[in-house]
Amino acid sequence: MAVGLALLLTLTGCGGSADSEQGGENDTDPAAEAGTAMDVVIEQGERSPKISGATAAFRVPENGEVVDTGEDVMVTVDVESFETQVQTETPRAERIANSTNGQHVHIIVDGGPYHANYEPGEPFNIGMLEPGAHSAVVFPSRSYHESVKSAGAMDFVNFYVGEETGEFPLDPEQPTIIYSRPKGSYTGAGAQRIMLDFYLHNVELSPDGYSARYEIRKKGGEEVLATTTLTEWTPSFVEGLEKGTYIVRLELLDAEGNVVPGPLNTTDREIMVDPAASGDAE
Repeated sequence: MAVGLALLLTLTGCGGSADSEQGGENDTDPAAEAGTAMDVVIEQGERSPKISGATAAFRVPENGEVVDTGEDVMVTVDVESFETQVQTETPRAERIANSTNGQHVHIIVDGGPYHANYEPGEPFNIGMLEPGAHSAVVFPSRSYHESVKSAGAMDFVNFYVGEETGEFPLDPEQPTIIYSRPKGSYTGAGAQRIMLDFYLHNVELSPDGYSARYEIRKKGGEEVLATTTLTEWTPSFVEGLEKGTYIVRLELLDAEGNVVPGPLNTTDREIMVDPAASGDAE
């Protein structure tokens, strides 16, 4: 829900993403507050090396379109300067959960868990949605699920299902943080070090401005096991989670430390962790 070399994030276009990515594989800079119960620690990492020109954009649906109700919603995403279904060749790929299917795009609908699309250009099923207003976001992802944060890499579309009613979760004019990672289950080596990652729209982080806060709790518990506040847009990594189910909370804060209003600016995601179990990385 941590702080090194300052990054200037210039948010442009509908994606509101940074103007460049600064590469690095040093994930060991401690910059977080650790919980005491389990020695859970969150550390800030550096961004992976830049993938120059990588972008993802929706072809279908179009912004404001009304799609049919009563059936699964299909979207089509196009990418540029980005190769899917290949492994991202960095040391980080060997240190955290890494998809054997390779690079892909993340599609996030209404702030829910992302869909991993490995075949852009083909219709992709995002499931059946309730009638009314919906927002979908897409961005390129490395094989280990770290987002590409360069300018214009992200796209979004606001659309309706069945009827033009309701408010879109993503307001193009408002500062928004979009939860991406972690999600699902983490087992074996993939549970030892778990990446925390998000996407920004129409906002930049800075020491005297907006920031992003993570908090991790055991499911059903009130104690915060670990927390960190980020003033630059980088991934973070959590270590020390024992077997169990956890709630990861991500919030966008203003300069006074208040949570920024907006349906996507506070997200709770449940994850399951079992370091002793075996299983394929997600």
